Amino acid sequence: MSGEKTPGDKTPLETVVKADIEAVVAPTDPKQNTIKLAIDYGPLAVFVLTYVIAKFVLKMADKSEPLIWASSLLAGASVIAVIAGWLIEKRIAWIALVSAIIGIPSAIMTVVFHNTVFFKIKMTIIDALIGSVLLGGLALKKQPLKALLGEALPLKEAAWPRLTLYYALFYYAMAAANEVVWRTQSDAVYVTWKGASIIGGPILLALCLVPYLMKNMIIAETAEDKAKPGA
Repeated sequence: MSGEKTPGDKTPLETVVKADIEAVVAPTDPKQNTIKLAIDYGPLAVFVLTYVIAKFVLKMADKSEPLIWASSLLAGASVIAVIAGWLIEKRIAWIALVSAIIGIPSAIMTVVFHNTVFFKIKMTIIDALIGSVLLGGLALKKQPLKALLGEALPLKEAAWPRLTLYYALFYYAMAAANEVVWRTQSDAVYVTWKGASIIGGPILLALCLVPYLMKNMIIAETAEDKAKPGA
């Protein structure tokens, strides 16, 4: 029947959702997806778990000690994740790499000076840096976001500059929010914010962008479409 969909056909919304997931998770093999998630977000899990254990199980007397321990293990776990990504998946785990490059110096200063501010401003620096790279790419007539997501997200060429701008503004907003949270809230609230924002922030942005992505999605023509009269 002409209206039937074959198993391989996808609606525009399915394509958008699949592309967004692949941008974070990548391959379609569930085993590969699990490994990639573990490498990219394992350090964050180590950070949150370390803080919870130090704060609520060990009940360290110094209120800043749990976050100091958590920041140290986060830096170490990021290095391990980068090595694991290279050895297991033959790829550079960019999330872990950026966290390691900026996280190691901040963790060292946090431990040496016994001051968690060095760790807390790390996310401000990372988010502002990402936003600046994206805007810098636009200013130079480059498409850094397309280079990263282009294979997973088939968009019209004219859509990439605006999408890049949206992402740049998002990361600047995340940097500003991080500054507000760490300056006004307790360490426990900050840890919750950090864990939720790193994962939930990009997902929320992707959901808000679904109408724009669907409007500019390049839909591959099926064999059935090509066979229709006038196609």
